[in-house]
Amino acid sequence: MQNFIFLIDRFDGTNSWRQRYEFPHKPGMTVLTCLIHIKENLDPTLNFTASCRSAICGACAVRVNGNALLACDTMVDDLREQWGDGPLTVSPLGNAEVISDLVVKWDEKVNRLRLANPGLHAKKEFSAHEGCRQAPQDMQAIQKQWDCILCGSCMSECNKLSDSSKDFLEPFTYTHAARYAEDSRSRNPLEHMENMEKSGMWKCLHCMECVTKCPKGISPAGAIASLRELAFKAGHTDGPGPRHADAFRTDLENTGRLNEVKLVPRTEGMVSAATKRLPFTLRMFARGKLGPVEAARLFVADNHRVEDHDGLKRILKANRK
Repeated sequence: MQNFIFLIDRFDGTNSWRQRYEFPHKPGMTVLTCLIHIKENLDPTLNFTASCRSAICGACAVRVNGNALLACDTMVDDLREQWGDGPLTVSPLGNAEVISDLVVKWDEKVNRLRLANPGLHAKKEFSAHEGCRQAPQDMQAIQKQWDCILCGSCMSECNKLSDSSKDFLEPFTYTHAARYAEDSRSRNPLEHMENMEKSGMWKCLHCMECVTKCPKGISPAGAIASLRELAFKAGHTDGPGPRHADAFRTDLENTGRLNEVKLVPRTEGMVSAATKRLPFTLRMFARGKLGPVEAARLFVADNHRVEDHDGLKRILKANRK
């Protein structure tokens, strides 16, 4: 019988190390059952969190070979089919403070979640007697967002959070904000969006890691897009984020081509573009990333429309409705 080999990242509050565990293969073992086997039979000092074992509570999320997943809902045989028969490296979630081994601290994350103002303040026309009735199609529009179990997988793999958490929130926070802001029963959708604007809503890198790693198939990136659309509809069009989106859309409507030379001044203003971005532009020239011919083409790109530009304009128009 072939053995499993787990390489687990350990942390005792002071020291970090990677420890090797080898144990017999049993068909149908999940990552969580392997961790439980290690703790009960090989090393009682190993720390991890788990609760429901049914992919509902989200407590058992870890990283395996650098990818976040639910330990209770992931078969080791499936991982070996993906990664081969070599050792599997198990680590705590990324973008979080580690307390011990695979256990991470959630206090700060929960406090930041409060910025979404979670909780429904219903419209005044709903009575206490009849409750908050909702049409099936309105419920279906937000149903997927209600599936969020706060496992932290999206947070773990978010590249913007890896860069800095000072100007960006955990992706699940935007999911919860959009869940209430888009609810047809909500009295004031903007109360869930305002803090999101101040906390990085426009700084998403669109890497889609939050989408691909969510075990429930939720799209935090889609929630961010919905919040941005809500901001535009509310007239919140000032600031680099909204101006960037508007400039992007303007280029598509004019020619279907993105004019990157003009995009920065439209987003940040001429003064900021000249003072902050000029050194970067000069480095691009120096390293051959941008030549005078390519730059000139970008300046005149407004005169060259993509093929079937009218079809693209129809799509953009339909998307605005």
